This record gives sequence, C-alpha cells and structure tokens, in this order.
Amino acid sequence: MNPTQIQDIEIRLFLEALFQRHGYDFRDYAQASIKRRVLALAAAQRRSVTELIPRLLHEEDFLTEVIAQLSVPVSEMFRDPPVFKALRETVLPLLLTYPRINVWQAGCATGEEAYSLAIMLDEEGLLGRTQIYA
Repeated sequence: MNPTQIQDIEIRLFLEALFQRHGYDFRDYAQASIKRRVLALAAAQRRSVTELIPRLLHEEDFLTEVIAQLSVPVSEMFRDPPVFKALRETVLPLLLTYPRINVWQAGCATGEEAYSLAIMLDEEGLLGRTQIYA
C-alpha cells in the first residue's frame, strides 16, 4: 500500500469519526477538496491526520476549528453545476406534483446558492409555490 492510499484511509477514518461523534457528515463531499482541507488542518496542527482523530473524539473545542476548516466559505451563482443539473433532471420533476414546496438552503455564505435555486425554480414554473429558507 502506498502513502497516498494510507493517507486516503486516514482521511476516511477522520471523516467517519467526525460524523459518528458529532453528526457532521462530510463523507460525500468532493474528495479532492475535502482531502486538501483535512491535510491543511493536519499541517496547521503539525500532526498527522491519524493524530487528529483522538482530538476530534475527545476535545469539544477542536470541533469548531474542524468545521471552520472543512466548510466552504465561498458563494457564487450555480457554484456546483453537477448538483444543479441533478436537481433540474431528478428532483424538480418530482416537485411538480407538490402543491407547496419548502426549501432549506443550509449554510449558504452570502446567498448566491439560494438565488441560483430560485432562478432554477422560476424557470421550471415552481417559484410561485415555493418558500426558500436560507
């Protein structure tokens, strides 16, 4: 097993510990991005990813730092095109059958994601019966 494979295992274990202990699920985030962020956290702590796991499990104050490092602090219109494509092709056709739609856009930085969603809902004729919480 090469060092990159070992590092990937460490990151998966770290993310699993974060989810199991604190309920924050970053396991399905873009792998390249989350890997960069976890490695940057480890470098800032001058520790290996494996050495961060006990801190994550036992030090409540460390959680704030982890979430700040892993969260995406940027916002832009239609920032993640594959997500919006999947919404348009898979989710919105189902929502056409609902009389009222409530959308919660959790964790948006300055709102561009919510505006992007509103534009897409408007294009599909759904905005008039939608309440967006962002």
